[in-house]
Amino acid sequence: MEKEFRKLLGEDLANYLELLRAKMAFAEEMYGIKMNYVPLIADGEIVVLDKNDGKIKWLKTKRPLTLDEFKALAEKIKGNLESGYVEMLLAMNMSCVHGPGE
Repeated sequence: MEKEFRKLLGEDLANYLELLRAKMAFAEEMYGIKMNYVPLIADGEIVVLDKNDGKIKWLKTKRPLTLDEFKALAEKIKGNLESGYVEMLLAMNMSCVHGPGE
């Protein structure tokens, strides 16, 4: 994650995004399904974390957020991370996946 983005989110939340990427990679390894994105903002224009490159992007265009766009959305992203909303969305996706042998 870019230094400016880490600074705006704070080290704890930036590190947490790295953990989310690891969870998505684990799901892919364990269940054999592709999970490339996790939503960070799911109301209105959807903003996602891309597992492959760690960038925060617009889902519709797959274009990374500019620093100005990120600054405008940083508080919303922080709120969704701190409240557990993002983790809930990730967990909801996991329940749709059938485990090995199912």
